[in-house]
Amino acid sequence: MDKKTRCQAIDSLLNQSNRLSMTDGEKETLERLCVQGAKAGDAEAILALGRLYYEGFTVSQDYTTARHYFEQAADLGSEWALNYLGYCYYYGRAIPVDYEKAFYYFSKSGAKGNHCALYKLGDMYRDGLYVAADQEKALSYYRQAIDRITPERAEYPNICFRIGHCVLMAGDDGAAALDALKWLHQAQEGCFYLLSQGDPYAHLSLPEIEKDIRRALSLLQRWIPKDPAVQYT
Repeated sequence: MDKKTRCQAIDSLLNQSNRLSMTDGEKETLERLCVQGAKAGDAEAILALGRLYYEGFTVSQDYTTARHYFEQAADLGSEWALNYLGYCYYYGRAIPVDYEKAFYYFSKSGAKGNHCALYKLGDMYRDGLYVAADQEKALSYYRQAIDRITPERAEYPNICFRIGHCVLMAGDDGAAALDALKWLHQAQEGCFYLLSQGDPYAHLSLPEIEKDIRRALSLLQRWIPKDPAVQYT
C-alpha cells in the first residue's frame, strides 16, 4: 500500500468512522496501518499511532508512549503533533503540568493554522495561565479558531461553547444573550452528535454549556417585552 492510500485509510478509520460501530477487524486494520506507516517514517501515521495511545483506542492508554510518538511527528512538521504535545503539558499527561511549554507548543501549532491550538491559546488567555488574563484576546483566538474550520466541521462544539460563553459574560443585555445562545445551541448539538459517533470527550463540556444556556434564556426572558405590541385575537 502506498503512503497516500495508507493515510486515507487511517483518516477514514480514525476520524470519519463511528467508533461505536467499528468492528474488531477495522480496529486491527487501523492499528496495523499506523504501525506500518510509523516504521516507514510517515508523520501522519506516527501522529495517528500517538493518538491511539493518547486516547486508549485499540491499545491500552499510555500517555508516555503517546508523547514519544507526538515528538517524532512534530519533528517531521506535524501541526497536530505540536497541538497534542501542548495538551500533554497543559493537562499534565503523565508529566507535571507546565503551562509555559503548553503555550510554546500551542503557539507553534496555532501559527500553522491549527484550530484546536488556537482555541487552547484562547483558554490560556481566558484563565491567565502563563500569560496575563485577557478576555478580549481569548475571544479573538476563539474566533480565529472557528474561522479556520472547514464547512463540514463548522459546528465544532468546544469552540462554539467558548465563543458563546465569552459573549455571554461580556454583556448582560438581551442582544448579547441572543448572540451567545446561537453559539451555545450549536455547541450543545455538536456535543450530542459527537457522542453519537463514540467521541470519548464530547460529554465533558455539556454541563457548562447547558448552564450557560439557562443563563442566556433567563436574560432573554427579562429582556423580551412583557406586553408585545401585536396581539392576535
